[in-house]
Amino acid sequence: MKRILITAGPTREYFDTVRFISNSSSGYQASAIAEAFLRRHCEVRIISGPVGLAYPRGCDVINVVGVRDMLDRARENMRWADFMVFAAAPCDLMPSKRCEKKLKKKKSSLPKLAFSPDIALALSSLKTAPPSAGFDLEDDLDMDEAIDKMLRKKFDIIVQNTLPAIASSRTTGYMLSKSDALLFSDISKKDLAGILCEKIWRIIN
Repeated sequence: MKRILITAGPTREYFDTVRFISNSSSGYQASAIAEAFLRRHCEVRIISGPVGLAYPRGCDVINVVGVRDMLDRARENMRWADFMVFAAAPCDLMPSKRCEKKLKKKKSSLPKLAFSPDIALALSSLKTAPPSAGFDLEDDLDMDEAIDKMLRKKFDIIVQNTLPAIASSRTTGYMLSKSDALLFSDISKKDLAGILCEKIWRIIN
C-alpha cells in the first residue's frame, strides 16, 4: 500500500496573543487530492493548517498552526511517505518577533516582518526526501516561473494556478513535469486532483 503525505491549508503567523498574518487558502485542493488517493487504496496523511472543512474519512490528519510547526511535522513524517504533495499555502512572511501581550494600537507597535522558512525547499534538499509535487500561485500564468520553481525545489511535478483559485472549487493553470506540460482551464479541483493523482501513480508504481 502506497503512502502519500500532503501539506494543506494556510498557516497563521501570530505577532501578538490575538492577531496573526494568514491567507485565504481553504484546503479544498488538498482534500480533493487525498480523496483521489484514498480511492486507490493508499494511506494518506495530511499536515494541515487551520481550515474550515473536514478532510475525507480515512485520512490521518495532523493539525498545525504556524509555518515552523508545519515544517517540523513534515520533516518528521517524510520518511514514512512514498510521495509528498506540497499543497499547503504557508505564509511567506511572518513577524520577526511575537509579543506575549496584545499590542496597543499605535505606530511604534507595528510588527517587523521576516521571510518564513520555505518548507518544500528545506525538505527537498534532504537525502531522505521522497519524490514530490508542489503548487505555485501567481497573478498570471508564467511557465518559465513554474519551471524555475520546479527545478529549484526538485519537484517531479508542479501545478501552477492563478489567484482566482484561492478558496474556489475551480482552477486554471499548468501542470508540468520533466517530460510534459498540460494546460487546464476552468476545471474543478476534484478533476485536477484526479489528473495529478494519475501522474503521481505512474511515478510510484
